Amino acid sequence: MGSVRLAATVILARPPFEVYLARRSAGSAFAPGAFVFPGGTIEPQDSSAAVRARTLGLERARVEREFRAKIPDELACDEPSIDRDAACTLLVTALRELFEEAGVLLARTRGGMAVDAGLLDAGRIASERNGVRSGRVAFGEFLTVHDWFADAHALALFSHWVTPPSEPRRYNTHFFFGVAPADQAALADAFETHDGLWISPGEALARQRSGSLHLVYPTLKHLVRLERFDSVDAVLDFAREKSIFTIMPKEAAGEFELPPALEDAW
Repeated sequence: MGSVRLAATVILARPPFEVYLARRSAGSAFAPGAFVFPGGTIEPQDSSAAVRARTLGLERARVEREFRAKIPDELACDEPSIDRDAACTLLVTALRELFEEAGVLLARTRGGMAVDAGLLDAGRIASERNGVRSGRVAFGEFLTVHDWFADAHALALFSHWVTPPSEPRRYNTHFFFGVAPADQAALADAFETHDGLWISPGEALARQRSGSLHLVYPTLKHLVRLERFDSVDAVLDFAREKSIFTIMPKEAAGEFELPPALEDAW
């Protein structure tokens, strides 16, 4: 059995309420061809002092308030809780992966101004994004060059899912909710993901039912929960106050399932 890898995923939204999905490469080892939220596993650089110094929102009280998942009585999970250091690393991972996979940078200037398209040289940033994605440039180095600070305050923890032992690749994934800056256009990286699209949760589910949109189980379940909302503000309010339970789905007859008591409570 392989190890369980820590990962971060961002449910990126824009008003009135659409989410960003990108199709994973057909050659991906995980979920090939599926439409997913941007995200990925932690990298050693995500815990470096350099990138921590360039990331806002890693204060102890704030991190402890966000990472509040509990294991529900109805669904066992033996994956241990993460500590504060790992939680901070996951926030950095979420911000870095969002920039790499969707080209959206949640960051602020030294003066506290949100980094928007007016501050971005599209050609230069696209080149530097490729450098970060390929590993030629560390995310912290990229931020330092521009004197920017990645903004973890822009992310709210939404959920915590763990891949069950029956799967060959297992992930301990924290899903964050964030709102895209109004004038930053999301763009798939054309390496790990393709065909990025903005879509309402209801429309995504309708396409999934028609067979025109391939969704993996966790993405599907998140879209079902999000379908009831009609604004990004409503989701943000919900995410900041909701209970969070660690979900490791059961497997039954080759399919995943949740206990009825947890279907609308995780």
